[in-house]
Amino acid sequence: MEDRRRYKREPLSPHLKIVIPQDDVSFGAFITNLSSGGIEVYTDHSLYEGQDILLYISFESDPKRGKNEVVEGTVKWTKNFGTRFLMGIEFKELNPDKHPVLINFLKFLER
Repeated sequence: MEDRRRYKREPLSPHLKIVIPQDDVSFGAFITNLSSGGIEVYTDHSLYEGQDILLYISFESDPKRGKNEVVEGTVKWTKNFGTRFLMGIEFKELNPDKHPVLINFLKFLER
C-alpha cells in the first residue's frame, strides 16, 4: 500500500518501569503525560503520596534494545481510576549527563 502521508512519522512509545527500591518491587506503567516537572502514569499498582521511587524510562521502540534513563521521583498524588490507578510523580532532579534523551525530548515539547 502506498504511503500518502505528507510528513514522515517516527514511532514513539516510551516504556516505563517503576521500581520501589526499598521493597525490591517493579512493574510497568503507561505514561499519560510528561513535563519537565514530572510524569503522570496509569497502572495496575497503587503507590502512596510521598513514596520515593525510581523511573526507568526508555524511548526505544523495543525496550529490550533501548537504554533506560533512571530518574528518581516522588509520588505527589494518586487517584483510583476504575480498578486501576492514575498517579502524578515529581522528578527529583534531571541531569543532562544521566538523562540526555529525556531532557532533549522535554525541550522539544516545550518549543
